[in-house]
Amino acid sequence: MTGLPTIDLDDRSFQQLVSEARRRIVQHCPEWTEHNVSDPGITLIELFAWMTDLTIYRLNRIPEKLHVELLDLLGVRLEPPNPAEADLCFRLIGPATEPVTIPAATEVGVPRVAGDEPIVFQTTTSFTIAPLRPVAYVLARDRRVKNVAVADGVAKPHGPEQLAFGSPPRPDDALYIGFDAPIGRLLLSVDVEASPARGVGIDPRDPPLRWEVFVGDDTWEQAEVLQDGTGGFNSGSGAVELQLPVRSAKQLVGGQRLYWVRCRIIDPTVAGKPAATYTEAPEIDSITAAPIGALLPSAHCVHVDTEVLGTSDGTPGQEFPLRMRPVIELEDGETLEVQDPGESTWTAWELVDSFSESGNKDKHFSIDLVAGEIEFGPAIRQPHGGWRHHGAVPDAGALLRMTRYRYGGGRSGNVAARRLTSLKSSIPGVASVINPQDAMEGIDAESLLAARQRAPIEIRARSRAVTAEDFEFFAGEASGRVARPRCLPPRDGGPITLHFLPLVEPADRKLEAKELIPDADLFRRVEEELDKVRLIGARVRLLPAKLRCVTVVVVLQTTATANVSRVEQDVRHALYTYINPLVGGSPHGPGDGWPYGRPLNQGELYSVAHGVDGVEHVKVLRVYETDFATGKKQPQPAGSQVALGPDELLVSGEHIVKATRAGAEE
Repeated sequence: MTGLPTIDLDDRSFQQLVSEARRRIVQHCPEWTEHNVSDPGITLIELFAWMTDLTIYRLNRIPEKLHVELLDLLGVRLEPPNPAEADLCFRLIGPATEPVTIPAATEVGVPRVAGDEPIVFQTTTSFTIAPLRPVAYVLARDRRVKNVAVADGVAKPHGPEQLAFGSPPRPDDALYIGFDAPIGRLLLSVDVEASPARGVGIDPRDPPLRWEVFVGDDTWEQAEVLQDGTGGFNSGSGAVELQLPVRSAKQLVGGQRLYWVRCRIIDPTVAGKPAATYTEAPEIDSITAAPIGALLPSAHCVHVDTEVLGTSDGTPGQEFPLRMRPVIELEDGETLEVQDPGESTWTAWELVDSFSESGNKDKHFSIDLVAGEIEFGPAIRQPHGGWRHHGAVPDAGALLRMTRYRYGGGRSGNVAARRLTSLKSSIPGVASVINPQDAMEGIDAESLLAARQRAPIEIRARSRAVTAEDFEFFAGEASGRVARPRCLPPRDGGPITLHFLPLVEPADRKLEAKELIPDADLFRRVEEELDKVRLIGARVRLLPAKLRCVTVVVVLQTTATANVSRVEQDVRHALYTYINPLVGGSPHGPGDGWPYGRPLNQGELYSVAHGVDGVEHVKVLRVYETDFATGKKQPQPAGSQVALGPDELLVSGEHIVKATRAGAEE
């Protein structure tokens, strides 16, 4: 982004101040002839220059402060932090025999290390694990359905009913386990007693089975198999642990409308080649199931309930600080309530972004999330005299409180999988808790520098996407996880194309193809945001950014005292950082990402390699274009330059670096 040149009110440096003072010695004190740095007088001059340099630095910050004050007048505020989100798996001591409730706002954290800030997640919903047992067991063989009796939650088939699938087993043969209550989010243990002499012909480590749950709309969603102690009904008795999807719904199977889990044989072909499948159907003597836990959503934040803010003095524009900050964006049920003098009831007020459309009777309030302050509308003097109130003012003596709010968030919440293990308060029946996957989407509050860069674009856009820059700006506003948005104008009446990447942290490493594909939720957020601001009739197509992958092969020589393996590692890291769509493009370390369309010149990679400490000279450096998904290199080098299209970015493949120490035999 271009702008007006920066003006330094005083651009003299420390050395210039010292030199100027020493030149004036001859004019004002000619008898002073000792000008060496060891002279006490020269030391005093340098001290004076140092103190003056500090004063100049403060002086030159005045324009920056004026800029910030102007942005404040225009209502530009820092964006609040975003809390990281993670699913927490609560595991019970044993199969549920009575309801176990995990309340909302249950706190789970990373084990505390002395000196570190605590990282605490809270569950966002309350959930009760019911003592469910199967009420139905159904076999589906070659599209024919057979009900098997269930007693006290256990099915004990006899005779032909013991065969779990058809004979011979065919794809889509299935067994169904039915429950009379919802089973979404449950961690389910399916206990099986089977004949170890049957169910042969498969690889027990990868059986051709898929466990699924009916979720409505004629859809069966796959359940995650955490552990299969039966080896695909091949190892005799054992248990299958399943993490069930979030949703479940009733479905009519075998004349019974229940919540179903099914185990289905899938097509036993892989890439067109025959795969291992059953030669004989498994023989099940008994089968039952019970919940042993649940997977619940959580966020890196802490709730504060019913905080009293103080008493109104009846004047417009009042501000009331919250006890904790920064505040997470308010949700339903999180609002300001006012109790008027002499009243016993509390009245909820409405949150607004701006008081520009508020009348004097509108019970509106605003909140500065980063500063953690509740604000009421001002009174503005009118040209003809009198005052206009933008928003109502609580009566003098009225009591104010926040029903609820959340604070925290930030990048520190992006913890790795299996780190959230410390349950802050015990829950009867719960044995342990863990996050199976990495926590994601934690973003720090916006910096002042970022707000100064954002403000001109935001003011110019005026809440409507017209230009390519507007679409890129609003894509970034949709989520802090959007990185490198690139908007291309439509061609031949086609849609407007917007490419972007998901934010990956840390990014200064070898990135995998799946990491750089935005997920469905991120696409949805961007699409919803652009739908609000696009012009009527404008069509927008969202796509992942186009990536050209290159692999660099380097043979180099280190200095005589260098650690060869460390130099190899550092050169690879420098290449991964430089050829990077998120932080690449800068030879001096992490940058803003490889510029769209900028070609890669082989010569600049020599500079990157030579910039690593311990590299004496580069003997061989070749660049190969690579398939990013498979990692397969082209057989011939790409030459001295790799040209990119205007909508393409560079990404690193698996760089190969071989180093030898100077003086060592090759």
